[in-house]
Amino acid sequence: MNTQTPPTIITFVSPKGGVGKSTCCLALASSLAHKGHSVQIIDFDQTETLWRWYSQNPVAQAIPNLTVEKGPDNLEGFVNDIWASRTGFVFIDLAGSLTHQSLLLAAFAELTITPSKLNEPDIMEATKLAAQLDSLGKKFGKPIAHRILLNEVPSASFLPTHQIQTLDQLDESHLARFKTLIHTRAAFPETWLSGTPPHFADQTRQTIKKAVEEIDCLTEEFFQTISADNQEREAA
Repeated sequence: MNTQTPPTIITFVSPKGGVGKSTCCLALASSLAHKGHSVQIIDFDQTETLWRWYSQNPVAQAIPNLTVEKGPDNLEGFVNDIWASRTGFVFIDLAGSLTHQSLLLAAFAELTITPSKLNEPDIMEATKLAAQLDSLGKKFGKPIAHRILLNEVPSASFLPTHQIQTLDQLDESHLARFKTLIHTRAAFPETWLSGTPPHFADQTRQTIKKAVEEIDCLTEEFFQTISADNQEREAA
């Protein structure tokens, strides 16, 4: 009998590429690892951004509590393997397209996160995904927890009018999002060059410090979201 605690599975899904999915996945994963949680990232994205970053970078491989692996070509037995042999957090970074695989993996996850930039095309695609997940949840008889994560947001003092309007429209809609905004900061692209996510970089640098503060706020909201969604599932 398997008595280990099942893993907490988080999927990062978007119907389109270029939304900051891998960056957001790594930022949140490294925050949890920095706090002592075991985090395994499974990279299904066709670009293999996270896998290349990890497999080709000794600095990345030395980060405690964090590992990255390629997703298997054949999904048969993949879900069972996760539940039988994994613990801690399992982050699944999926391809930037809306596939049957993406929807099925999102269906059994604790939470599905859709990173999005603050523009109409990204929000529109996130809306389509939310509708399909809602339909799938009704088919399975359980709600599928889904949140939009806005990233690469300009500084509030420089937020253009059209982005302010887009944010207002998003908040007036039925779409759930993290209230934490991830702003455009040099710390995030530097991660891919240095191999060091913000939480493990030099936090005396202002760009690193600000990035860590934002990610910490996101991490706190992330835990609150998982707790609230679990209560909703139990009530359902």
